[in-house]
Amino acid sequence: MINDINMIMLSGVINNVMDNNMEYIKFGITSIKNNSKVYVSLNVNRNLYNIYKDFFVKDNKIYIKGYINSYISNNSIHSFITVTDISNNEDEINNGKREPHIRYDPDGVMVWNGKRCEKIPMSEKEEKELKELIKEVTGE
Repeated sequence: MINDINMIMLSGVINNVMDNNMEYIKFGITSIKNNSKVYVSLNVNRNLYNIYKDFFVKDNKIYIKGYINSYISNNSIHSFITVTDISNNEDEINNGKREPHIRYDPDGVMVWNGKRCEKIPMSEKEEKELKELIKEVTGE
């Protein structure tokens, strides 16, 4: 569970996405604050990224909930935000999602909350059983 003190909510336009084949996908957003551009570096878990993959397109406006994280390297502190929720709708970030996320992969297969819904053809045995059941119901 995220400690509310460390929670952060922000929005902006995606300016890059970098997949370094690790557990987290790195991406950046640009926000406008006090007439100045602010650039933010974020990490999103690969599983969450796969669910909301269609949001991660350059120039898309997104809303993010996450927490501040950091590490020390070469006596220098590096800070970033780890994303726990993402949406293209501010209300969903503030009040929670009410529906599953559905999208279609480029090959036309539906993706339900990040899981592909592959069409699996029936075996000959399954097809025969189905025809038998239909005969029982229709009386043919």
